[in-house]
This record gives sequence, structure tokens and C-alpha cells, in this order.
Amino acid sequence: MRFMKTARALLAGVVLFFSAISPGQSQVSGTFDQSTPVNNLLVYGSNTLWLQLTGITNNTAYFIIHVPVTATNTICNLFFTTNPTTSSAWTRVVRCEPGQTNPVVTNLPAAQGFFMLGSSIRSGFDQQSMPPNDDGSTALVPLPFTINFLGNSESMLYVNNNGNVTFDQAFYYYTPGNLASTKAKMIAPFWADVDTRNPASSVVQYGTNVVHGHNAFGVDWVNVGYYNQNADKLLSCQLVIINRSDIAPGNFDMEFNYDRVEWEAGDASDGSDGIWQGQWGGSARAGFSDGVTDYELPGSGTGGAFLDTNTVTGLVYHSLNTTVLGRYLFYFRNGQPLP
Repeated sequence: MRFMKTARALLAGVVLFFSAISPGQSQVSGTFDQSTPVNNLLVYGSNTLWLQLTGITNNTAYFIIHVPVTATNTICNLFFTTNPTTSSAWTRVVRCEPGQTNPVVTNLPAAQGFFMLGSSIRSGFDQQSMPPNDDGSTALVPLPFTINFLGNSESMLYVNNNGNVTFDQAFYYYTPGNLASTKAKMIAPFWADVDTRNPASSVVQYGTNVVHGHNAFGVDWVNVGYYNQNADKLLSCQLVIINRSDIAPGNFDMEFNYDRVEWEAGDASDGSDGIWQGQWGGSARAGFSDGVTDYELPGSGTGGAFLDTNTVTGLVYHSLNTTVLGRYLFYFRNGQPLP
């Protein structure tokens, strides 16, 4: 039965290295950042999220994740690889939900390996919140700087509940399609039918912060549910727009950040339990468009492609222009994204 509705987007690069002494026994022997080994523990600043390896016994590694009070809602992904030079070689071995700070990894290989604590969502873009809603939008929100987006000078935007921002008008459409077909100037980390009315869903937040010394504007669709008031599966994604007028007026960097992608379609878009059934409606889309041409991430609109359950093409397992898994970084120069 077809449902209908009424119209109305790698924390600190923490990497731990171990090498086998003999089968079943390993030890911490080095790091790839500025941490200091102390009695097999790794010590970082107390105001940052960091990973501590407390021991390895019988091919099992024990960790503590130290979380600052500013990041208590952070999802932490623990990745493993034997080849840290290739970002696609990292495999997520543990997902730690907020409050889960003692991950354990079993079946370690009798060889050297590397662990990485990953969380692509940046904190601090939460000064403003949308109320719990379905298909809602904000009024025009001013950007703290002007950007040249595909040849258009933009200094204000609408934050839309359904995983996107637009520049000309609010955008309530809940079933995704080809971005250019909307005729809207749009940036869409995850255009799909977000519904935040379930108490177990968080709401959409947005605000300003600083990234690497540059002013930035961000929108959080973090731990949000899907239509119709479902929160058994959640989405955590983020859009961050970073001012780079230090290079040239209007230049900016843009991040799509993903930590959790458990659903892809709402009930009114041919979704069943958040999964697109492929008969009508549509699966989630990610990309940007000026309403004439568009760019979409590989897998956009393809059922199952973005999900965490898909370890081949899932968004949390890959990256663009960065080694931070789950982060897709675009450089806009003179109005256009660099190839």
C-alpha cells in the first residue's frame, strides 16, 4: 500500500599500532600522532576525545574511550587495518554508541595492525534547533560569510528537515530524486524523509563554529529518525561550510560528514522499516545542485548503497579528499568544486 503525505550530511586521527611478539601476544609499540606512550597507555589532552589501549590478551584488545563533556553524544567508530596508508583498507570493528566507552576487539591477527578511533561529526554547530517536525524548514538563516556557490553569491539559506539546505526557498519535498530535477539550488548531505517527532529521535540543529581557524556554518542531522515517527533506526550526518575567503572572495570548503546511516527511505517513499523497497518512491540522495546541473555521491539514489550494513559502499566506510572515514570534503574555488 502506498503511503501519501500532505505537502506542507576522523576525529583527531587517533591511530594505535601493535605488533605481534608471538602468536596470541601483542603490545603497543608506536603511534602515528603526537601522543606519548606511557606504560602501554596513550596519553592525550584531557579536553579531547581520545583512545586508550589498556591491554592485549589472547588475541583480544581492550580499550577505553575518553570522552569530554562537550562530546557526550558522540558516536565513536573503532576501525582496524594492517595497511594504514590506504584509507579504503580500514574496517570498522566496533561501533560505540554514546555512553559505550569500553570496546573490546577479538580475533586479532598474529601480525602488526593499526586501530583508529573515528568520528566524522564535528561538535559545536548546535546553537539553534528546529522543533520536532516532519517536512519543516527554518526561515532564512544568515551565513556568517558569503559563498560563491556554482556561480551564485549566497549569504542566506533555509535549513530543511529532510537532510538538505536550499537558497531560494524552503524545500519540503520528502521523496528524493535527481537533484537537478528539483530546479532548486540545494546542498543535500542526505535528502530523505527525516521525521524528528518520535521522542527517541533528536532534532535538527545548526549554528556557527571555527574549523582550522576559519569561520564555519554547520547543520546537524544527528540521531534523527524517519517518517512516520520512526526512531528504531537513526541517521547521523552533518553539513559544514567553511569560509575560505582568505584564498579569494566567495571561496569555501564543504564537508558532508556521516557517522550513522541506518535508514534510507521513509514510509511515504516506499520504505519499509527504513529500507527502500524499490517499487516507487526513492532512496536517499547526497550531493549538490544549482537547479540545472548537479553532482551526486556514488550510490546516490541506489537502494542500500549508503547504509552501514553495506560495508562495500556504505558512507561511513569511505571518504573524499581526506583520510577521515565518513567525511567527504569539497573545495569550491571561483564558484566551482575542484575535480
